[in-house]
Amino acid sequence: MRIEDLQVAFSTEEGPVEALDGVELTIHQGTFHGLIGETGCGKSVTGQTIMGLLDNNARIKKGRIMYREQDLLKLSSRQMERQIRGNEIAMIFQDPGSSLNPLFTIKNQIEEAIKMYRPVPRERREGLILEALQQVKLPDARNLMHRYPHQLSGGMKQRVMIAMMLACNPRLLIADEPTTALDVSIQAQFIKVLKDLKDNLDLTILYITHDLAVISELCDYVSVMYAGRIVENLSMYDLFRDPCHPYTEKLVNSVLGVSTRLDQLEEIPGSVPRLINPPPGCRFHPRCSEVLPVCSQEVPLLKEVKGLHSVACHRR
Repeated sequence: MRIEDLQVAFSTEEGPVEALDGVELTIHQGTFHGLIGETGCGKSVTGQTIMGLLDNNARIKKGRIMYREQDLLKLSSRQMERQIRGNEIAMIFQDPGSSLNPLFTIKNQIEEAIKMYRPVPRERREGLILEALQQVKLPDARNLMHRYPHQLSGGMKQRVMIAMMLACNPRLLIADEPTTALDVSIQAQFIKVLKDLKDNLDLTILYITHDLAVISELCDYVSVMYAGRIVENLSMYDLFRDPCHPYTEKLVNSVLGVSTRLDQLEEIPGSVPRLINPPPGCRFHPRCSEVLPVCSQEVPLLKEVKGLHSVACHRR
Protein backbone atom coordinates (compact mmCIF):
# COMPACT_ATOMS: atom_id res chain seq x y z
CA MET A 1 0.00 0.00 0.00
CA ARG A 2 1.15 3.52 -0.85
CA ILE A 3 -0.42 6.56 0.78
CA GLU A 4 0.42 9.67 -1.25
CA ASP A 5 -0.03 13.30 -0.10
CA LEU A 6 -3.15 12.46 1.95
CA GLN A 7 -4.98 15.47 3.39
CA VAL A 8 -8.04 15.06 5.64
CA ALA A 9 -9.94 17.79 7.51
CA PHE A 10 -12.88 17.69 9.93
CA SER A 11 -15.51 20.44 10.05
CA THR A 12 -16.16 21.76 13.57
CA GLU A 13 -17.89 24.79 15.09
CA GLU A 14 -14.48 26.34 15.81
CA GLY A 15 -13.21 25.78 12.29
CA PRO A 16 -11.67 23.01 10.16
CA VAL A 17 -9.35 20.57 11.96
CA GLU A 18 -6.44 19.75 9.61
CA ALA A 19 -6.08 16.18 10.89
CA LEU A 20 -3.84 14.84 8.12
CA ASP A 21 -1.63 17.10 6.04
CA GLY A 22 0.30 15.47 3.20
CA VAL A 23 0.77 12.02 4.73
CA GLU A 24 3.27 9.86 2.78
CA LEU A 25 3.49 6.20 3.80
CA THR A 26 4.45 2.91 2.12
CA ILE A 27 3.60 -0.49 3.61
CA HIS A 28 5.50 -3.40 2.05
CA GLN A 29 3.86 -6.80 1.67
CA GLY A 30 4.61 -9.30 4.44
CA THR A 31 6.01 -6.70 6.87
CA PHE A 32 5.04 -5.48 10.33
CA HIS A 33 4.82 -1.68 9.93
CA GLY A 34 4.53 0.52 13.01
CA LEU A 35 2.85 3.94 13.08
CA ILE A 36 3.87 5.84 16.20
CA GLY A 37 3.42 9.28 17.72
CA GLU A 38 1.79 11.07 20.63
CA THR A 39 -1.98 11.14 21.18
CA GLY A 40 -3.65 13.52 18.75
CA CYS A 41 -1.10 13.12 15.94
CA GLY A 42 -3.54 11.52 13.47
CA LYS A 43 -2.59 7.84 13.72
CA SER A 44 -6.12 6.49 14.15
CA VAL A 45 -7.50 8.88 11.52
CA THR A 46 -4.99 7.40 9.06
CA GLY A 47 -6.29 3.88 9.76
CA GLN A 48 -9.93 4.97 9.53
CA THR A 49 -9.28 6.75 6.22
CA ILE A 50 -7.77 3.59 4.75
CA MET A 51 -10.85 1.63 5.84
CA GLY A 52 -13.33 4.28 4.67
CA LEU A 53 -14.70 4.69 8.19
CA LEU A 54 -14.48 8.48 8.62
CA ASP A 55 -17.30 10.46 10.26
CA ASN A 56 -19.72 12.53 8.21
CA ASN A 57 -17.94 15.78 9.07
CA ALA A 58 -14.69 14.56 7.48
CA ARG A 59 -13.48 15.76 4.09
CA ILE A 60 -10.67 14.16 2.10
CA LYS A 61 -9.11 17.20 0.46
CA LYS A 62 -6.37 15.53 -1.53
CA GLY A 63 -4.25 12.42 -1.97
CA ARG A 64 -4.36 8.76 -2.99
CA ILE A 65 -4.39 5.46 -1.12
CA MET A 66 -3.04 2.91 -3.58
CA TYR A 67 -3.74 -0.67 -2.54
CA ARG A 68 -2.50 -3.23 -5.07
CA GLU A 69 -2.54 -0.46 -7.71
CA GLN A 70 -6.16 0.52 -6.95
CA ASP A 71 -7.01 3.94 -5.44
CA LEU A 72 -9.27 3.22 -2.46
CA LEU A 73 -10.41 6.85 -2.32
CA LYS A 74 -12.12 6.45 -5.70
CA LEU A 75 -14.27 3.53 -4.55
CA SER A 76 -17.84 4.04 -3.39
CA SER A 77 -19.00 2.94 0.08
CA ARG A 78 -20.66 -0.11 -1.49
CA GLN A 79 -17.47 -1.04 -3.38
CA MET A 80 -15.40 -0.69 -0.21
CA GLU A 81 -17.88 -2.91 1.64
CA ARG A 82 -17.98 -5.62 -1.04
CA GLN A 83 -14.42 -5.58 -2.40
CA ILE A 84 -12.02 -4.29 0.27
CA ARG A 85 -13.27 -4.07 3.84
CA GLY A 86 -13.04 -7.40 5.63
CA ASN A 87 -11.79 -9.74 2.92
CA GLU A 88 -8.82 -7.56 1.80
CA ILE A 89 -8.18 -5.13 4.66
CA ALA A 90 -9.41 -5.65 8.22
CA MET A 91 -9.09 -3.52 11.35
CA ILE A 92 -9.10 -4.25 15.07
CA PHE A 93 -9.72 -1.47 17.55
CA GLN A 94 -8.48 -0.36 20.95
CA ASP A 95 -11.50 -1.48 22.99
CA PRO A 96 -12.75 -4.95 21.96
CA GLY A 97 -15.63 -4.69 24.42
CA SER A 98 -17.28 -1.95 22.36
CA SER A 99 -16.80 -3.92 19.12
CA LEU A 100 -18.50 -7.13 20.29
CA ASN A 101 -22.27 -7.38 20.67
CA PRO A 102 -23.12 -8.52 24.24
CA LEU A 103 -26.35 -10.21 23.06
CA PHE A 104 -24.73 -12.77 20.74
CA THR A 105 -22.29 -15.62 21.25
CA ILE A 106 -18.77 -15.51 19.86
CA LYS A 107 -19.77 -18.08 17.23
CA ASN A 108 -22.73 -15.97 16.07
CA GLN A 109 -20.59 -12.86 15.67
CA ILE A 110 -17.74 -14.50 13.77
CA GLU A 111 -20.27 -16.32 11.58
CA GLU A 112 -21.89 -12.99 10.64
CA ALA A 113 -18.49 -11.65 9.54
CA ILE A 114 -17.88 -14.78 7.43
CA LYS A 115 -21.31 -14.51 5.79
CA MET A 116 -20.66 -10.87 4.91
CA TYR A 117 -17.07 -11.04 3.70
CA ARG A 118 -16.23 -14.64 2.81
CA PRO A 119 -19.05 -16.56 1.15
CA VAL A 120 -18.58 -20.25 1.99
CA PRO A 121 -21.09 -23.12 2.35
CA ARG A 122 -22.95 -23.09 5.66
CA GLU A 123 -21.52 -26.45 6.72
CA ARG A 124 -17.95 -25.07 6.49
CA ARG A 125 -18.51 -22.03 8.73
CA GLU A 126 -18.14 -23.72 12.11
CA GLY A 127 -14.86 -25.27 11.00
CA LEU A 128 -13.55 -21.86 9.92
CA ILE A 129 -14.62 -20.31 13.24
CA LEU A 130 -12.90 -23.06 15.23
CA GLU A 131 -9.75 -22.77 13.13
CA ALA A 132 -9.60 -18.97 13.59
CA LEU A 133 -10.03 -19.25 17.38
CA GLN A 134 -7.29 -21.87 17.55
CA GLN A 135 -4.95 -19.72 15.44
CA VAL A 136 -5.08 -16.96 18.05
CA LYS A 137 -4.26 -19.50 20.81
CA LEU A 138 -7.57 -19.30 22.66
CA PRO A 139 -7.97 -22.25 25.07
CA ASP A 140 -10.83 -24.74 24.65
CA ALA A 141 -11.98 -22.99 21.47
CA ARG A 142 -14.85 -25.42 20.83
CA ASN A 143 -16.59 -24.46 24.09
CA LEU A 144 -15.48 -20.82 24.01
CA MET A 145 -17.32 -20.14 20.74
CA HIS A 146 -20.63 -20.66 22.57
CA ARG A 147 -19.85 -18.08 25.27
CA TYR A 148 -20.88 -14.41 25.40
CA PRO A 149 -18.43 -11.45 25.46
CA HIS A 150 -19.06 -10.69 29.16
CA GLN A 151 -17.75 -14.17 30.02
CA LEU A 152 -14.31 -13.41 28.53
CA SER A 153 -11.36 -11.37 29.80
CA GLY A 154 -10.10 -8.28 27.95
CA GLY A 155 -7.22 -10.21 26.39
CA MET A 156 -9.54 -13.00 25.22
CA LYS A 157 -11.94 -10.48 23.67
CA GLN A 158 -9.08 -8.88 21.76
CA ARG A 159 -8.01 -12.28 20.43
CA VAL A 160 -11.62 -12.98 19.44
CA MET A 161 -11.54 -9.76 17.40
CA ILE A 162 -8.40 -10.98 15.63
CA ALA A 163 -10.04 -14.37 15.02
CA MET A 164 -13.04 -12.59 13.50
CA MET A 165 -10.72 -10.76 11.12
CA LEU A 166 -8.75 -13.92 10.28
CA ALA A 167 -11.95 -15.79 9.44
CA CYS A 168 -12.47 -13.25 6.64
CA ASN A 169 -8.98 -14.05 5.29
CA PRO A 170 -7.64 -10.47 4.82
CA ARG A 171 -4.25 -9.59 3.29
CA LEU A 172 -3.67 -6.46 5.41
CA LEU A 173 -4.54 -6.10 9.10
CA ILE A 174 -4.68 -2.67 10.76
CA ALA A 175 -4.31 -2.87 14.56
CA ASP A 176 -5.25 0.42 16.27
CA GLU A 177 -3.58 0.42 19.72
CA PRO A 178 -4.97 -3.04 20.54
CA THR A 179 -2.89 -3.53 23.73
CA THR A 180 -3.67 -0.22 25.46
CA ALA A 181 -6.44 -1.64 27.66
CA LEU A 182 -4.52 -4.82 28.56
CA ASP A 183 -2.19 -5.45 31.50
CA VAL A 184 1.48 -6.22 30.84
CA SER A 185 1.30 -10.03 31.02
CA ILE A 186 -1.72 -10.17 28.69
CA GLN A 187 0.02 -7.73 26.34
CA ALA A 188 2.94 -10.15 26.07
CA GLN A 189 0.59 -13.03 25.15
CA PHE A 190 -1.19 -10.85 22.59
CA ILE A 191 2.08 -9.74 20.97
CA LYS A 192 3.26 -13.36 20.69
CA VAL A 193 -0.01 -14.29 18.97
CA LEU A 194 0.43 -11.47 16.43
CA LYS A 195 4.04 -12.45 15.72
CA ASP A 196 3.05 -16.08 15.17
CA LEU A 197 0.20 -15.08 12.85
CA LYS A 198 2.47 -12.88 10.77
CA ASP A 199 5.04 -15.66 10.39
CA ASN A 200 2.56 -18.46 9.72
CA LEU A 201 0.05 -16.64 7.49
CA ASP A 202 2.33 -14.08 5.79
CA LEU A 203 0.07 -11.26 6.97
CA THR A 204 0.93 -7.62 6.39
CA ILE A 205 0.20 -5.61 9.55
CA LEU A 206 -0.03 -1.86 10.20
CA TYR A 207 0.36 -1.48 13.96
CA ILE A 208 -0.76 1.87 15.41
CA THR A 209 0.61 2.65 18.87
CA HIS A 210 2.47 5.12 21.07
CA ASP A 211 4.31 2.31 22.89
CA LEU A 212 7.93 2.04 21.73
CA ALA A 213 8.43 -1.18 23.71
CA VAL A 214 5.74 -2.90 21.60
CA ILE A 215 7.28 -1.44 18.43
CA SER A 216 10.68 -2.89 19.34
CA GLU A 217 9.15 -6.36 19.76
CA LEU A 218 7.04 -6.44 16.62
CA CYS A 219 7.93 -4.12 13.80
CA ASP A 220 10.19 -4.30 10.77
CA TYR A 221 9.63 -0.69 9.69
CA VAL A 222 8.29 2.38 11.47
CA SER A 223 6.67 5.66 10.43
CA VAL A 224 6.78 8.48 12.98
CA MET A 225 3.80 10.84 12.89
CA TYR A 226 3.55 14.30 14.39
CA ALA A 227 0.57 16.69 14.17
CA GLY A 228 -0.90 15.07 11.06
CA ARG A 229 2.37 14.60 9.14
CA ILE A 230 4.86 11.77 8.72
CA VAL A 231 8.19 13.18 9.91
CA GLU A 232 10.32 10.05 9.49
CA ASN A 233 10.18 6.59 7.88
CA LEU A 234 12.85 4.13 8.99
CA SER A 235 13.63 0.55 10.00
CA MET A 236 13.07 -0.56 13.57
CA TYR A 237 16.87 -0.88 13.97
CA ASP A 238 17.45 2.72 12.82
CA LEU A 239 14.66 3.95 15.11
CA PHE A 240 16.72 3.09 18.18
CA ARG A 241 20.24 3.36 16.70
CA ASP A 242 20.13 6.25 14.24
CA PRO A 243 16.98 8.45 14.39
CA CYS A 244 17.36 11.64 12.34
CA HIS A 245 14.34 13.80 13.19
CA PRO A 246 14.53 15.70 16.51
CA TYR A 247 11.03 14.49 17.41
CA THR A 248 11.93 10.83 16.81
CA GLU A 249 15.09 11.26 18.86
CA LYS A 250 13.17 12.83 21.74
CA LEU A 251 10.57 10.03 21.65
CA VAL A 252 13.24 7.32 21.87
CA ASN A 253 15.11 9.13 24.66
CA SER A 254 11.94 9.63 26.69
CA VAL A 255 11.54 5.88 27.27
CA LEU A 256 13.04 4.22 30.34
CA GLY A 257 15.26 1.31 29.32
CA VAL A 258 17.25 -1.34 31.18
CA SER A 259 20.47 0.71 30.94
CA THR A 260 18.80 4.15 31.25
CA ARG A 261 18.76 6.12 34.50
CA LEU A 262 15.88 8.44 35.36
CA ASP A 263 18.13 11.52 35.08
CA GLN A 264 18.99 10.51 31.49
CA LEU A 265 15.39 10.65 30.27
CA GLU A 266 14.53 13.54 27.95
CA GLU A 267 11.32 15.52 28.16
CA ILE A 268 9.57 16.94 25.11
CA PRO A 269 8.42 20.42 26.21
CA GLY A 270 4.90 21.57 25.42
CA SER A 271 2.26 19.42 23.74
CA VAL A 272 0.94 18.47 20.30
CA PRO A 273 -0.58 21.64 18.76
CA ARG A 274 -4.28 22.01 18.10
CA LEU A 275 -4.88 21.30 14.45
CA ILE A 276 -7.51 23.99 13.94
CA ASN A 277 -4.76 26.59 13.55
CA PRO A 278 -1.55 24.51 13.37
CA PRO A 279 1.88 26.21 13.45
CA PRO A 280 3.22 27.28 10.03
CA GLY A 281 6.21 25.53 8.49
CA CYS A 282 7.35 22.48 10.45
CA ARG A 283 4.64 21.76 13.00
CA PHE A 284 7.24 20.56 15.52
CA HIS A 285 9.27 23.79 15.49
CA PRO A 286 7.65 25.37 18.63
CA ARG A 287 8.90 22.37 20.67
CA CYS A 288 12.19 21.73 18.86
CA SER A 289 15.59 22.44 20.46
CA GLU A 290 17.30 22.51 17.03
CA VAL A 291 14.97 25.03 15.38
CA LEU A 292 16.18 27.21 12.46
CA PRO A 293 14.55 30.39 11.08
CA VAL A 294 13.35 28.44 8.02
CA CYS A 295 11.49 25.93 10.22
CA SER A 296 8.66 28.37 10.95
CA GLN A 297 8.34 29.39 7.30
CA GLU A 298 8.63 26.31 5.06
CA VAL A 299 7.17 22.82 5.36
CA PRO A 300 10.06 20.30 5.24
CA LEU A 301 9.60 17.55 2.66
CA LEU A 302 10.51 13.91 3.21
CA LYS A 303 14.04 13.32 1.91
CA GLU A 304 15.76 9.97 1.56
CA VAL A 305 18.66 9.49 3.99
CA LYS A 306 19.58 5.96 3.01
CA GLY A 307 17.66 3.01 1.59
CA LEU A 308 14.16 3.05 3.09
CA HIS A 309 15.07 5.75 5.63
CA SER A 310 13.55 9.17 4.92
CA VAL A 311 13.12 12.25 7.11
CA ALA A 312 11.30 15.62 6.91
CA CYS A 313 13.66 18.08 8.62
CA HIS A 314 15.43 21.24 7.41
CA ARG A 315 18.57 20.27 9.33
CA ARG A 316 18.96 16.91 7.58
